[in-house]
Parts: sequence; C-alpha cells; structure tokens
Amino acid sequence: MKPGKIILGFALLLILAHPATASERLRIAATTPSIASLAAEVAGREADVYSVAAANRNLHFITPTPKDVLKVKKADVFIHGGLDLEVWRGPLLDAVGRQDFISGSRAIDVSRNIALVDKPEEVSRAHGDIHLHGNPHYWTDPANAKVMTDTIAEGLSALYPEKSDEFRRNAEVYKTRLDAKMTEWQSRMAPFRGRAVVAYHDSWPYFLGRFGLSSAGFLEPKPGIPPTPRHFEELVQLMRKENVRVIIRETYHEKKTPEKLAGETGAVIAVLQQDRSFEEGGYEASVERNVAALEAAFQLAEKASA
Repeated sequence: MKPGKIILGFALLLILAHPATASERLRIAATTPSIASLAAEVAGREADVYSVAAANRNLHFITPTPKDVLKVKKADVFIHGGLDLEVWRGPLLDAVGRQDFISGSRAIDVSRNIALVDKPEEVSRAHGDIHLHGNPHYWTDPANAKVMTDTIAEGLSALYPEKSDEFRRNAEVYKTRLDAKMTEWQSRMAPFRGRAVVAYHDSWPYFLGRFGLSSAGFLEPKPGIPPTPRHFEELVQLMRKENVRVIIRETYHEKKTPEKLAGETGAVIAVLQQDRSFEEGGYEASVERNVAALEAAFQLAEKASA
C-alpha cells in the first residue's frame, strides 16, 4: 500500500474512533431522567441526551438493555449519579467497554459537592439495604439540582473548553429559572412547615428537608425490607399518637399496604415521583408534581380532620 493511502486510512481511523468535536452534535448518555434533564439544559438544544433509566422506575433495580449499551457506547460523555444508587452502573459500563467512561476521563459524577445526609455509622446487612456513602436521593432537593447543574457545566467545559462560555451561561439561566420556581414552591409549602409524614421508602429526606417537613417513619421496617404485620401495627400507633396525616407512596410501590394504613389512621396518600421524562417536562415538572401532590394531601387531611 502506498504511504499516502496508509496515512489517509490512519486519519480516517482516528476520526471514527475519536469522540465528537464541539462542531458536531454532542451525544450525552445519562443514567436517570433527572440527570438527563439537567444535562440537556446545560448542553443546549444541539445536544442529543439519552437516559438509561425510564421515568417511574425504582432506580435501585434497573436492568440496562442492549439498546442502552449501544447508546452509552456511542456517547461522547457519560453522566451519572455517583455513590451506590445505580448498582447497575458498573455492569453497564463493563458491557459498554469504554475505558474513558470507566476511568472517569469522559464521565461526570454529579454527586460531587453535594452535602449528603444519613451517612451510616455502622455498615451491616442487619440494617437492610443501607447506602455506604449516605442517602443517594439528593436530586429531589431543587437546591441540589443547582449544584448538579454547575457540576455538569464544569465537566462539559473541561471536555469542550471552546464551548465553556455557552455551557456556563446555560447553567446560570437554568439556575435562575429554578430559583424563581423555588420561591413559588416554598410559598406553597410554607403552611405545612413542621409537619411529619410517613414514607414507604427513605427516598425523600432532601425534598422534605427543603420544605421544612420530616419523616416520622417508613412502611419498610428497614430499607428494602417489605412491611411486616408487626411493623404495620407500630406505625398505626405512631401515626395516631403524633397525628401524622400524610403517607408518601412512590409510583412503583404496591398500593395495598399504604391504603390499609391510610384506612386505619385517616391519613391521606400522596403519590410522588422521583423522575419525569423529557416528554413529561423533565426535572422541573417532577418537582412541581411532587409539591402539588403533597400540598393537596395536606389540604385534604386538614379538611377531613376539621
């Protein structure tokens, strides 16, 4: 083969193997719909953003498909939640085989700079499915979403410095929009500050804390452990004693036990959702839905007890 053809072939190979440049359409693979939504805000309209997990799913139990593997393999950047929520992330990246994602050189961990809560003092299976680094459901707090937005802008800017100004500008615009919504959400939840709820799973400490609420207990006696008759009766007594009038159930949890608990205590069920798809409005729509659901539940509980 002539030297010119060898050089041409080598150059073509480099082009095919190299991630997209800033002049091409940026391809981002994210692990969850919320992360994908924030990434799309920062990257702008010209980016293709894909979420491995679908909305309304328990993020502890996602099984990536061959389509997911292919989408991640073709991506220029991989953005994930870090910590140990996405236990399927490691096997997914093993299947993808992208060393730059595994090493982190083209991956962005949005848990960086997040103040985590519920860090375990003792690591033991006797405590159920505990999280080693702290509660990983941090994105449910809109203030943490702003931190995640900055982390994504910082990561994309490091990979594509020529577009850094655009990424950072997009991030600031989005955070300003979130601030406006946060003022509205805080105002709507203000009448219920100090109230306690019972949740099915410990998914909401960041969200509840942001709005001055707390968890009195959980339907799961331990994280990941199904409700038991004994624990159920203890919850009934707790809710009656402390006048807890709202129960949180997530969209993928079974309905029978929360409905029975509501029936025995006169409480109202609020069905919350950790993620919404792009088609449903993304991150902001997810928070709005949850604020509206809790607001309605508290109001209904007040009318019922009047």
